[in-house]
Amino acid sequence: MIITIYNFKGGVGKTSIALNFALTAEYGIITNDVYSPLESVLSEKQYIKVEPDEDFPDIPKKLNIIYDLGGHIDKRAIKIIKKSDYILIPTLSDFLSLKVTINAILEIEIYNNKIIIIGNGTHKSEIKHIKKVIRDCKFNYPLFELKKSKAFINIFREQKSIGKMTKEGGLKAYHYKVINEQFDKLIKYIEE
Repeated sequence: MIITIYNFKGGVGKTSIALNFALTAEYGIITNDVYSPLESVLSEKQYIKVEPDEDFPDIPKKLNIIYDLGGHIDKRAIKIIKKSDYILIPTLSDFLSLKVTINAILEIEIYNNKIIIIGNGTHKSEIKHIKKVIRDCKFNYPLFELKKSKAFINIFREQKSIGKMTKEGGLKAYHYKVINEQFDKLIKYIEE
């Protein structure tokens, strides 16, 4: 399966989501991010970094791959978007993130409409705000919530998925339970 995580806006959680997905469901990651913390967590077998002037490698469709893409849509990104089984578009709830996300959705859906929107880093009623903005734009894509959690920082530090840290018990099991359940819902939806 090929999953692309994309948004023109930086800082919306693309890489954190990609990493937790890879660690949870055993996917490889290919990124075009110039500065990526993934190489400090994943082995060379699970991670490829593509330079700005380099084409993405041809990967057999049978492999489970996540493309962690940043920047504007160029012909390299279009090729990946077209062959993706799903495109995950994370957003935060602030005005600028949502505005850029709307533009990203409009651009991406030209090439592939298997889009899933992720309200990321939410707390309190922020997911309601994201839903309203998405509904007002007449988008009819599935929307998943990933609440604000220190778990996303700790997957880099501990080099473990949120699920694995939750299973270890203790305070992490208590604090990460909700975010782990939310992430499991997302994975289940994609894998069905």
